[in-house]
Amino acid sequence: MKNTLLPTLFLFVFLTSCLTDPSVEPDRITVCPPPAVILSRDSIAAGSYLGLTINDEAEKAYAGLQTLRQTAGVTFLNVVSNNTSDLAQLRERLPLYQYILLDQNQGTDSGVQITIEANQVKSIYLNSGRQLSQWPANLQAASSIRLGDATGSLYAKLVKIRAVRAYANKFERISLLTKNLAAAYDPAMRQSPQWYFTYNPGAGLMDEVQVHFKDGKISYISTIRYKMD
Repeated sequence: MKNTLLPTLFLFVFLTSCLTDPSVEPDRITVCPPPAVILSRDSIAAGSYLGLTINDEAEKAYAGLQTLRQTAGVTFLNVVSNNTSDLAQLRERLPLYQYILLDQNQGTDSGVQITIEANQVKSIYLNSGRQLSQWPANLQAASSIRLGDATGSLYAKLVKIRAVRAYANKFERISLLTKNLAAAYDPAMRQSPQWYFTYNPGAGLMDEVQVHFKDGKISYISTIRYKMD
């Protein structure tokens, strides 16, 4: 069963009212949702679901999720409130993620969304929905993020961009939102209150699975099943 990025990005917007943990603040994504109807909701606070066990430590839970790549076609994981203002952290962490948001603390239309696929930059969007081929547009190639850039080059470029006064405020909140399940575990994920992903349990169906954490352990798991038109 194929798992795609678009339905999950849509869930950032469309499903924010379904987040059951009031401490979770959804991140802003500008993607139009496909039509969907909620068929059912469920949750568990004991036992296991899809190989995830209540009270599992985050690192063990991540290893369990990695097995879903083969069994359920899940290739990525959304990590809520996975934010930092420390650019130095990204040297090792950037290659682990597929979707990155750079913005000011309050959130702006000029926040920058970077999507990575196959170890290179696939797309660049502003929060306004404007698509870019390069950011910032007025800097030289060596000091800007461009379509096709290798993941390994991004950290050095981001350091150069932050040094430019006009763009420094876009590093007030660096959000690592979508985790590549083929990549290694990121210990900082333990601080997140919630991970979630989607998969297709059958034709015309999509399940969203929300894994909720407390003190770095799974506290409960909630699910929402959709009928996709």
